[in-house]
Amino acid sequence: MMTYIRYLIAGILILFLHLLIVPLIAIEKIPPDLMLILVVYIALKNGQIAGSVAGFLAGLLIDFLVDFTPGISALSKTISGFVAGYFYDEKKVEINTETLRFPGIVLFCSVINNLIYFFPEIFAQEFNKFEISKVILARALYTTILSLIPLFTISRKFKAL
Repeated sequence: MMTYIRYLIAGILILFLHLLIVPLIAIEKIPPDLMLILVVYIALKNGQIAGSVAGFLAGLLIDFLVDFTPGISALSKTISGFVAGYFYDEKKVEINTETLRFPGIVLFCSVINNLIYFFPEIFAQEFNKFEISKVILARALYTTILSLIPLFTISRKFKAL
């Protein structure tokens, strides 16, 4: 129970960062998805159900406080949390969360998240394939690069270096 309270506090802190800091660090109007990093982390620590629930709650908060598009972030983060849960294994929790596998999983889930999130724009009439592809990949890469921060601060293996 205490673990979930920590996740809730981390989620609220990340939400405030998302509201206050992310617009300032966006590159070419492409922001990183800090909440997705937390969703992937929760899924890798606790499995698909926890990842899906965390994704839904995180996406719902972002939908109503940041994007103002009800449902799209909740859907994309729920599916991303579910997909990240496929990498969950009780015996490999440390390997998945404290090694360079973590950013790799974040990258994979971020591409899935962005594809679902931008799905309506992909099929819009004004669809520019290059522009949407650039946004999907750039946002995924930016999120992955920022996922190195918790990896280096939390990981026991990197602290030993």
